[in-house]
Amino acid sequence: MKFKLRSLLVTVYIPAFLTAVCAGMLAPTIPAKVDFIGGTAFIIGLAVGAQGLGEAFFSIPTGLLINKYGNKKIMVIGMLGLSFFGLLSGLSENNLTLYFSLFSLGIFYGFFSLSRHSFLTQIVPLEFRGKAFSRFGGINRIGWFVGPVAGGYTAGSIGIDIPFYIISGVAIFTAILIYFSHEAINQSDNLEEESSPKSIRSTIVDHKKSFIVGGTGQFIMQFLRQCRHVLIPIWAFSIGLEVEQLGLIQSISSAVDMTLFYPVGIIMDRYGRKWTSVPSIILLSIGFIALIYSNTFFGLMAVGMLLGFANGLGSGAMLTLGSDLSPKINPGSFLGIWRLFGWSGNSAGGPISGAIAQSFTISASSISVSAIGFVGVLLFSFFIPETLKKTE
Repeated sequence: MKFKLRSLLVTVYIPAFLTAVCAGMLAPTIPAKVDFIGGTAFIIGLAVGAQGLGEAFFSIPTGLLINKYGNKKIMVIGMLGLSFFGLLSGLSENNLTLYFSLFSLGIFYGFFSLSRHSFLTQIVPLEFRGKAFSRFGGINRIGWFVGPVAGGYTAGSIGIDIPFYIISGVAIFTAILIYFSHEAINQSDNLEEESSPKSIRSTIVDHKKSFIVGGTGQFIMQFLRQCRHVLIPIWAFSIGLEVEQLGLIQSISSAVDMTLFYPVGIIMDRYGRKWTSVPSIILLSIGFIALIYSNTFFGLMAVGMLLGFANGLGSGAMLTLGSDLSPKINPGSFLGIWRLFGWSGNSAGGPISGAIAQSFTISASSISVSAIGFVGVLLFSFFIPETLKKTE
């Protein structure tokens, strides 16, 4: 039976949109809540990176759970945990409780996102993965366009905790939607039963080169992406912008970002994955240099648009690369390790960029992040393989 992308609508694309809106709402809300409670730039960085750290910390156990229990059960459990800790985040009245809640939020979001990645790896043929993952990434970006404006407005005009309560309710709805879905997710879980999963040790040995080279590239890409969510807010606050203005900048950035997902998927499936990932990381690195010259609302808006364009070029690129390199049957262990690199970069980006900004200057932090990005440029250009060649 011929694969059709529309078969992913209920199981992947609708949940992806809903969770992306929620994540986007947190982009202006987390820094604003830390600032409201009373926290430094470093604490803001820690809070922003807490979710990624939770995902990273539990990525390998999550992969093993997926291999044992299947994608569907882990997706639903992830959404239920997301609902509970979203509520607890809203109720938090100090930075320690907020950090714990956001860390736990990351663990259960990792349940959902890794099982979803495993599901797509098993279901989507290699020649369709660029389109499938870029559209998935594009839908995430549409959610990120809506989310920051909604989060900034509700946090600034209704209450700083309201976005967290909205997230809790949306997660419950998403859990119900996934629970009552049928054919596609059940098909992927049947594949899990056809073969015994490898141990973590054998997975590492068998795919050592992929993890060393590709995993490092994944770390740097996610590191840069996360630094946007720390450096743009603290720069915005340093030049006197309000949380509503920050939310607008982040949403416009996401609007530029999301316009690229459709052509990016075509390019990846026709010419290769590196045709989009290399330009993406180059422009991200340049964008952090440009940040230090943006001293007005419109200047920061321009930088946000540049970083959005850069990120859009990488729509679905790391997901596609991970799926290309992983085994089709029981990919959970491989993807758990693979995404550990990404989630580690995600969780490191906030604290490191925030710590440099606090200890030195925001400009020093931006320049340091850019330098790390150019290391990634070399890695993606000359060392990470072009995985589309596997079909030749």
